[in-house]
Amino acid sequence: MNTKVAMLDPVVPVLVQFFQQNLPRLQRVYQWQIPVLAGFSAQKQRGYDANVQLKQHLAQRWELASREQQLELAKFVVAKWGGVRGNKPETLAAYVDELNKAQPTTPLKGIASYSKIFSIAKPTQYAIYDARVAACLNAIQWLAGAQGVAFCYVDGRNNVVGHSQKKIGFTHNPTFALKALYAKGWTEIRKDDCYATYLQLLQRCAAELDGAPIYQLEMLLFALAEEQCQAAIDQAERAAS
Repeated sequence: MNTKVAMLDPVVPVLVQFFQQNLPRLQRVYQWQIPVLAGFSAQKQRGYDANVQLKQHLAQRWELASREQQLELAKFVVAKWGGVRGNKPETLAAYVDELNKAQPTTPLKGIASYSKIFSIAKPTQYAIYDARVAACLNAIQWLAGAQGVAFCYVDGRNNVVGHSQKKIGFTHNPTFALKALYAKGWTEIRKDDCYATYLQLLQRCAAELDGAPIYQLEMLLFALAEEQCQAAIDQAERAAS
């Protein structure tokens, strides 16, 4: 734990500055669409306020839900709201059962799916970690000129942030490859420590931001991922020319 705390010491002020500058934009830039959910909304909604209300609604339902009801909520959160449709029912069930343990394990494998479930079940403790969040964390540090902490990338389908099939975007640019960042002196995170390190970073930043909820910080990373990744790509290309 102490090692992780020290690791994040130079990163926290960089992220805090980013959040301070950009949180006022959050309601405008966060535009994720919500599918229809019985008991919440009979029509599709979009934007920051609707998504926050959905998170709160899901957290309340989760707390009172049976395991079977939790499995249904998990399917909605991951597949319909999150857009990750490749998980088998038994995989989602394993994530739900893991969350219900006293000390859940949080490996890198499956993180884009299980972190969605964890984040709506316990929103003050967990936040979503996906392809956009991971890339944005590294892009912010790169743009700040920091010798940072290299957060592990996960597969995504965004042409700017990183498309795992097309092999394009920020995460597939050799300049921002994890090995390239390590070579520049960035700190490596063990894959299965990545989520815990990320959560610790958000909590430390939140404490510096008058206790802003960590879901706000995660939503801003998600919303500005394309912007920050493109800015980093542009900066690297200018430096190389």
